[in-house]
Amino acid sequence: MRRHPGFSLVEMLVVLFIIVLMTGLVSINVNSGIGDRELQDRLESIATAATYALDEAQFSGSDYGLLFARDLDDDGNAVIALHWRQRLAQGWRTPETAPEIFIPIVLPEEAEPSLLLDNVEVEPAETAALDPLASVAPQWLFSANGETQTGELRLQQGGDRRTELVLTWDALARFERTGEPEGERGRDFENGTGFYDEG
Repeated sequence: MRRHPGFSLVEMLVVLFIIVLMTGLVSINVNSGIGDRELQDRLESIATAATYALDEAQFSGSDYGLLFARDLDDDGNAVIALHWRQRLAQGWRTPETAPEIFIPIVLPEEAEPSLLLDNVEVEPAETAALDPLASVAPQWLFSANGETQTGELRLQQGGDRRTELVLTWDALARFERTGEPEGERGRDFENGTGFYDEG
């Protein structure tokens, strides 16, 4: 009996199994990468808005700040939120200008955010502090004299907790981020990323 050229059913099933296996692995890696990129984007948002807040504080003569507090997201999950505040005659309130910039930044609790200001770890305020009428003073200040506290914000990246994203800044709000993918470190303000390039 003459054999016809082509693939047997077993060969086709083996190839199909390998394709399904590879697709599953790629899907797992892509999904974890989306969460990592999301955390990096939030750090960039913080750096960009903080730079703007310091400029606005100097221009307006009014102090700004970020309130680091516990909160719940729309699904009822525990998160850490950073809410912008401005010192007004009535006390600390939500900023009256640039609502598109001064938006709350939500960090998932599994990212284990930790904030260090002037070498002192800051505990998140309780959820009640987020009420703008409570006039709770924010922990991270951007003063009208053009300075802020030095500090760092740390986030755990990825499900395995092996990579840490760290955003550091000096008293003039020059930011540097570490822990990002290769080739992204040291981007500067002129490139629109909000990060200071010391080189």
